[in-house]
Amino acid sequence: MAALLLLSSSTTNSSIHLPVHSSLVTITPPPCNCTNINIIQTSRVPSIRGKFYPKFCAVTPSNSQLGNWEDPESSYSESDEEDEMEENNLDFESDSEEEKDDVETPSSMESLFTSQVEEDLRKEVEQLLSPEERAILLQNETPNLDKISTEKWNPLHTLGLAGQIKFMDSLLGNGFDIDAADKDGQTALHKAVLGKKEAVISHLLRKGASPHVQDLGGATPLHYAVQVSAMQTVKLLIKCKVDVNVADNEGWTPLHVAMQTRNRDIAKVLLVNGADKTRRNEVSNGSIKRLSVNLSAFKAFGTDGKSALDIALCYGKEFKAYDLAKLLKLVPANNYR
Repeated sequence: MAALLLLSSSTTNSSIHLPVHSSLVTITPPPCNCTNINIIQTSRVPSIRGKFYPKFCAVTPSNSQLGNWEDPESSYSESDEEDEMEENNLDFESDSEEEKDDVETPSSMESLFTSQVEEDLRKEVEQLLSPEERAILLQNETPNLDKISTEKWNPLHTLGLAGQIKFMDSLLGNGFDIDAADKDGQTALHKAVLGKKEAVISHLLRKGASPHVQDLGGATPLHYAVQVSAMQTVKLLIKCKVDVNVADNEGWTPLHVAMQTRNRDIAKVLLVNGADKTRRNEVSNGSIKRLSVNLSAFKAFGTDGKSALDIALCYGKEFKAYDLAKLLKLVPANNYR
C-alpha cells in the first residue's frame, strides 16, 4: 500500500499528515526556518495484523534529522477479535432461536386453523344431512366392509389404484386383509402393478403384501409388471426374492411375457437374474384347434409348447426378432438360480 504524505509549512513550524492504514497521522516537528522538507522512505516495519507499512524519516536540507515516526499503535488486538467473534456467535444463536420460534408459531396457528375448519365443516354437513343419514355417519365409526365391497369392487384395490395411501392405511388399521383377492384372484398388489402405481406398490410391500400371490390364472405381480413394461417394479419385485421362473396356469413365465411384449431391456434383467430361457409353455386348446388343419404346422409347433426364443421368432423379423434372438442366444444358459 502506498503511503501519501501531505506537507504544509510556515515560518514557525511545519505539519506533516501521513494517512497510513486508514489512520491520519499528524507529525509536528520542532520549529525551524526550513521552507522545504524532503521525505525519504528508509525501511518497512510491521504494523497491524502482520502487514508491513513504510517507515518514513523527515530531514531538513541541511541533513539535520527532525525526527522518525511509525504507524501509531493500533487499538485492535486478538482478544478484541475473539470478543467480536463471540458476539457474532451469540447473535447468530439468538437469530436461530427467533427463527425457530417463528417456524413453530405458524405451525401451531395452522393446526388450530385446520381444526377450526374441520369443526365448522362437521357442523355444516350435519345440518345438511337428514336424521337417517346422520345416523348412518355416526354409527360407522369404522368402515362397514359389507356395504362398500363386492366380488369385483374391493375398496383396498380401488384406493390403491387411486393412489389414496392414507385411506389404504386406515382400512388396514381396521383389520382389512392386505392380500384380499377379488373374483379374479387379484390382490391390491396385482392391481397396483397393472396401474403402474409405483408409490403404492412400494408402500404395499413395506406393509407386508405378498409378492408371490397368484391370481386365478396363475399370474403373479411379476407377470403383470413385465406385461405393462414397468421396469422399476420388475427390479423391486426381484429384490423381494420372487421366483423369476414361476409359471402361470398355461406354463407362461415372465420371460415368455417379456418376449410377447418385445421388451428387450426387461428380458435382459430377467435373464441376468436367473430366468430359464429353455422353459416351455403349454400348448393351449385354441392353438391345437387352429393348427390341426395343417399336420405339418402342428408338428412344427410341438406338443410341448414354446420356449422364449420360439415366441421371439414367431412374430417375424419386423418385431425386433433379431435383437431378441441375439439376446437369448448370447446369455449363458447356466445363469439360472
